[in-house]
Amino acid sequence: MENLALITEKDLSLVEENSLNAQQLKQLLKKTPERYVHKRPAKGGGSWDYVTGGYVKKVLNLMFGWDWDFEIMDEKIIHGEAVVKGRLTCRTNGRTIVKMQYGNKDIMTKRGSNEPLSIGNDLKAAATDALKKCAAEIGIAADIYNKMDFNEVNVHVPQSRDWKAELEAENSITGLNEIWRQMSENEQVRFKLLYTEKLNECGLS
Repeated sequence: MENLALITEKDLSLVEENSLNAQQLKQLLKKTPERYVHKRPAKGGGSWDYVTGGYVKKVLNLMFGWDWDFEIMDEKIIHGEAVVKGRLTCRTNGRTIVKMQYGNKDIMTKRGSNEPLSIGNDLKAAATDALKKCAAEIGIAADIYNKMDFNEVNVHVPQSRDWKAELEAENSITGLNEIWRQMSENEQVRFKLLYTEKLNECGLS
C-alpha cells in the first residue's frame, strides 16, 4: 500500500457529487484479498481467476448496508447452456444504481447420456454468474474481471469534522462564514438551523 497513489474521491469523478462516498470507493479500488481469489480450468487450457457469489454478496452488503436487490429478468436453456439475465439494484447516499448483465452455465448431464442432472442447479449457477457480472459493472472484483484496466489506488478518507462544536465555539462573523464556506451543501442543510441561531446571537439578520 505504501507505493499506491493517494487520491481523493473527487479525483475519481467529473460530477459534483459522486453516488459513492470515499469509503465505498476505497472498497472498489483495492485489490481483492488473496484468500477470496480462486482458480478454475479455462476452456482451451490454462486457468481463470474468480471470486465466489458469497464474496460478492458480502461486499455488496458492506458497501450498501444490505440495501440492494437482485432480480432475474429472463432465463432460457439454449445450445446446452443455462442463460440468465439479471438486474442488480443498489441504493446509496440517496441515489439508486442499477446494472444489468447476463450469466451462463453449461448444462451438466448424466455420465454417458444427454439427460440433465439438474436444470435447477444450472439456473442457480447462471444466476450467481449474472449477479457477479452485474457487480463487476459497479467495480467489485475489478482486479479479477478487468485486469487490463485495473490500477489499485489508495482513496483518502478525510476525517469527519465536528461542525457543531466548531460553530458553537466560534463567535466572530468572519470565523462563522469561513466554517460555513468549508461545509458541503449537505452539511449546510443539516446545520442550517444551528447556523441561523448562531447568526442571531452575533446580531446578524
